[in-house]
Amino acid sequence: MSQEAFYQTVQMQEFEEFMKVKNFVQQMREEFMASKDGYCCYCGEAQHGRASCCGESDFVPFAELYEDMQDEIIQEELYKYEESTK
Repeated sequence: MSQEAFYQTVQMQEFEEFMKVKNFVQQMREEFMASKDGYCCYCGEAQHGRASCCGESDFVPFAELYEDMQDEIIQEELYKYEESTK
């Protein structure tokens, strides 16, 4: 295999892995958006039956969180998934 063919193979594998992660993240976002589970408005922690968090009782569905907080929650879940599959 030539060096150029090897380089192209590696690029294709990296692209395929990138697409898998992108699709997984999109699937996670869709599942979270459909969920009615509550999240703290201030820190983004899941409610899990708690009555309060951050000294308040303000829990909202994932879809109502700011996009940056949604992204952070998804990244945490992606990290947990990657750690569990190593």
